[in-house]
Amino acid sequence: MTRSPYEELSLAFGDASVPYLYGHDCTPALAGALVDRLAAGPAGLDAVLLVTDDGVRGHAAAVAAELARHVRVATVPLQAEERHKTLPTVQHLLESAVAQGLTRRSAIVAMGGGTVGNIAGLAAALLFRGTRLVHLPTTPVAAFDATVSLKQGVNLSAGKNLAGTYFVPTLIACDLAWLATVPRHDLLTGMAEMVKNILVAAPELEKKLVVALDGAPPDLRALLEVGVEAKAPFVAADPRERAGALIFEYGHTAGHAIEFVSGGTIRHGEAVAWGMLIAAEVARRRHGLAAPDVARHHRLTALLDLPAARTRLQALDRGAIRAALAADNKRGYGPCAPGEVLMVLLDGIGRPVPGPPGGPPLVPVPVSAVIDALEEL
Repeated sequence: MTRSPYEELSLAFGDASVPYLYGHDCTPALAGALVDRLAAGPAGLDAVLLVTDDGVRGHAAAVAAELARHVRVATVPLQAEERHKTLPTVQHLLESAVAQGLTRRSAIVAMGGGTVGNIAGLAAALLFRGTRLVHLPTTPVAAFDATVSLKQGVNLSAGKNLAGTYFVPTLIACDLAWLATVPRHDLLTGMAEMVKNILVAAPELEKKLVVALDGAPPDLRALLEVGVEAKAPFVAADPRERAGALIFEYGHTAGHAIEFVSGGTIRHGEAVAWGMLIAAEVARRRHGLAAPDVARHHRLTALLDLPAARTRLQALDRGAIRAALAADNKRGYGPCAPGEVLMVLLDGIGRPVPGPPGGPPLVPVPVSAVIDALEEL
């Protein structure tokens, strides 16, 4: 019996089940499987809009060529920068889809990092009130974390991810060879989401992460499994991430503000890593997070080569950070007074501080306390 060139796991989001195909040097097989599975649906398949990160042209060209052997392909390149993660970019995709003759029998395929996935995901949710979506992640953040979520969102002028929806993809597929071409610094900072998963939900996976990162090159298959293994049970039970799965917002309150105010010059993974260190300092001061647990935050984030970001972090306008925190998209999930922001905090590794009875694991924190923790770093 011929062995498949890729492996398959199933991600549950409530009642929905999404196949995730992954392997190494298996792009032709993944493209074929993508077409076969879409064509086997009740509507069949008449065309694909391939939305690509302009930075992965080589990988995208290979995928487009394979897809074109089976189905009509229209390609739309995007600059995967934070300043383009906006509603006008989504509209550009929608206009392109209609101009290229996409129909309800077509599909949108997003190939790139989390930014491209979010933009294309929101476009897929809006086109014809819902068009099939396929994610082809090419970065560690996208492959190991962002695609293990139904959240599709873009930024508004006040802050990150303030416009969006939840949308179930039809398929996720990743050739790990795509990730192998990511520069090591970007690969390491992209691992911030894996560190987050360990600190907040799966401390038992720390050794597996460290061993995977120690490899030369890193063991990408093991890293993917760490990401999925930690997060999948939570999104299965809470697919809209409004209850227990909100713990994966750890580090994102301050992190999103840092990323947004920097205009994306501090990348998402770097910003989340700083956000976790800020959250640890806030928890130490306000909830008694023990010194060894704070040290564990610093030890794990030290694996991610953060020092290059420190100067840029110091230069950020504190007033702008305060404004971004005030617009954080978790506001409304629980009680939060003016001048406060809701955060996921820990009172121990793997132990989120409970929120109000019956509410999500979010606690109100004065914005001034977040800024103080930032200054402490």
